Amino acid sequence: MSHSKISVVVLGREDSLKKALVTIILGKDLSQLSQRHVLKNTKIYENDKYVVTCTPGMDTSCVDIRELFAINHHPHMSLMVVEDGFSTEEVQQQIEMLHHITGRPTEELRVVLPLKNKHPDKYPFKCCTLGEVFNKLSKLTEGRYLLPTDKRHADHLDSDMSESHMSTPHPLMEMTGNHSGTKVNLVLLGMAGTGKSASGNTILGKKAFTSRTSSNQVTTKCQEAETRIGSRHFRVIDTPDIFDDDIESSVKDKHVRECKELCKEEPCVYLLVMHVSRFTDGERDILKKLEKAFGNKVQEQTVILFTRGEDLKRAKMTFEEFLESCQPDLKKIIEKCGRRCVLFENSNSRSPQVEELMKTVSRMFKEFKETSDHTNKGWSWNPFAKSK
Repeated sequence: MSHSKISVVVLGREDSLKKALVTIILGKDLSQLSQRHVLKNTKIYENDKYVVTCTPGMDTSCVDIRELFAINHHPHMSLMVVEDGFSTEEVQQQIEMLHHITGRPTEELRVVLPLKNKHPDKYPFKCCTLGEVFNKLSKLTEGRYLLPTDKRHADHLDSDMSESHMSTPHPLMEMTGNHSGTKVNLVLLGMAGTGKSASGNTILGKKAFTSRTSSNQVTTKCQEAETRIGSRHFRVIDTPDIFDDDIESSVKDKHVRECKELCKEEPCVYLLVMHVSRFTDGERDILKKLEKAFGNKVQEQTVILFTRGEDLKRAKMTFEEFLESCQPDLKKIIEKCGRRCVLFENSNSRSPQVEELMKTVSRMFKEFKETSDHTNKGWSWNPFAKSK
């Protein structure tokens, strides 16, 4: 059998989506890979197993695509990426356009579906999930005496390709790493005065962070403390305010770098701390600020932690009533974070509210694991799963 590399052509209108798929196939950031040009607007990346051709946008350089397929008559896989919320009619038109440009049968092209589109058989064109792409690649490599695709990619790459700026593997994939003994980072984020430090102390069950009522910022640098909750090991990271528009960008960037350094390689859960009875103008675009600091997938790793639960008690309002009746802008933030919300009444000791936080985080892990639909090799994606 041949030992030559597997040839993959990646097509589509969105450059960021195409580069994301190339990055995931090859397992490295594109800046770390060799690249070459056979045509003006076409880039080819490769490693020891694959040669992946990233084509120009179909609307701008049809000539390049025609010439590419003239050079490479029969790539092993021809994949077209589409955005989340794509129009079936528009995709069908793109496929027909490619057929006329390249002369290749439409059946040879596979549309790579975003995460939310789980039923390839309901579309009038050939399509597949990322997991199916990597199963096929694995079979091709094994059949050609090449090392198979990294199993972690094959098992977990039904990740969301719907974000147009994705340039690295999905952040939650990094949570698949090590066994049930993996340490989990809980990163406290939010505006000054929302109760980040007090919430950290509640989670830890001890006073590790300085906490006092103040209109000024009390926490001025990132701090960490560790604890065990049940059989799990957690690192709780308290942060200064990185969302205040009046703070210099260089200072905020420094805090973000410190936070990322503390997180190291372990899974990260972001706890966005907000005051239950106060929603400020500075918090209206807090998710955009969060994405800028930690990447455009951060919402999928975020739990909103509301403090001052006692205020709701005084108002004789349940937490569920608050979530349903809150301001529209706050409700949008809640929805974008998957309605993962918990309520704290901070004290010096642990209480059922910490258990509720653990359940919420665990559900978040479980939801992504179920989406990936794989738990192989004796390890569990979910750090909260019991050791085997």
